[in-house]
This record gives sequence, structure tokens and C-alpha cells, in this order.
Amino acid sequence: MKLSRLLLPLFMLLMPLGFAADSDKGFVIVQLADIEWDETSTQTQQKILYGDPSKEGLYVIRVRFPPGGSSTPHYHTQDRFVTVIEGVWNAGTDASHDMSKTTPIPAGGFMMHPAGAVHYDGSRGEAVVVEIRGMGPVTTEQVEITH
Repeated sequence: MKLSRLLLPLFMLLMPLGFAADSDKGFVIVQLADIEWDETSTQTQQKILYGDPSKEGLYVIRVRFPPGGSSTPHYHTQDRFVTVIEGVWNAGTDASHDMSKTTPIPAGGFMMHPAGAVHYDGSRGEAVVVEIRGMGPVTTEQVEITH
């Protein structure tokens, strides 16, 4: 069974947030205090702020990596644009999953993931929150870890 199939339950969590306030003029407002993270979770958590990554169009999601949590090597079928919101995010650009060889990107930093480019990322210390923007539909494909 492919690892991407094992991650299906995680992506089922990518349901639009019910706390976004829509105005009669089309504005969408999401307050930082309205995004609830399970601080006791040892799993990566994702919340959709806008759109739907599985459908045509722009989407915006927030991802929280727990302390020391990281993704395994993978790639996306579309470009993705990542801004670090909180903490220090560590990005690796190969399939090694060697967190000691990542580039630390502190809050306010930005990274673009080109479509098809293998990478892994996460926290080497405290919890990290990133915002990811892209155009759907997009899928994530896991790859084998190389040494």
C-alpha cells in the first residue's frame, strides 16, 4: 500500500473551516484566535482558510507541525507558496529526510515549492505554523526516503 493512501485520513481533515466570517459583500475574515489547534497532538494539523485544494482555484491553508514533527519526502502536482507564520520551519529539498540538512526559515520567511520537486519539512524544536497558498486541484505524492 502506498504511503499516500495512508495519508488519506489526514487529507480528509482538510474541510473548510466553519469559523470564517463571510460578509454580504464577499469578504472572508478569519481571526487568529479562531483557529484552534490541538496543542496536545503529536500529529501535523491542517486547516483550510479559503478554497479547496482538491478543486479548481485558489486555496489557502494553515499547517501546524508539533514540536519536532515533520513531513516525509513528497512532492505536489502544482506550485505551492509557503509563508512561515510562527516558529522556525525547516525545509529540505531532497528525499533524504535528514532534518540536520534543512534550511531554517523563521517567522516571516517565504519558500516556493515548484510542482514535482521532492522535499520534506517541519520543526526541529518548537511548534511551527505555516500558511500555504496554491492553485487547485493539487495532490501530494509521497516518495521513498533515500540515504
